[in-house]
Amino acid sequence: MPMQDDTLELLISIGHLARVYRRFDDARYLFERLALLYPQRAFPYLGLGLVEVDRANYRGASLLFARALEVVPDSALACAWLGTSQVLDGHYALGARTLTKVVGSDEPSANSMALAFLKLPECVPFVNANASGAAPPAHTAAPLSTIERLTIRGRN
Repeated sequence: MPMQDDTLELLISIGHLARVYRRFDDARYLFERLALLYPQRAFPYLGLGLVEVDRANYRGASLLFARALEVVPDSALACAWLGTSQVLDGHYALGARTLTKVVGSDEPSANSMALAFLKLPECVPFVNANASGAAPPAHTAAPLSTIERLTIRGRN
């Protein structure tokens, strides 16, 4: 039986809050239960995938984002996260191909994530300039590695 929208939104928020506080087992438990209730929706698999991104298990995250795309093939957000995970896992060509599918989508967060990752020095060689209308700008300074760029420092 589907739950009310406000209850569902609250549970999703609790799952993401658990991720923020690095309570990965709790977040995973919640998103797994939501996947049982909503197997044909993308959000539980996106939540599970983000738990794996937080744990730096990019291969596992890619599998979960791919599952989200299986159930909702037109999910630009799932596609963007899949491409991002592929890049973080060191599969730059594959990640760039996946991310170019998202460029120009109606989902602003997916579009901006895709554009940002396609500009990484590791992805630039694999970007087809015709996919987005213009190639990302070349980097002139010594580039940071992808992991260095994505490292989030704790707040005091």
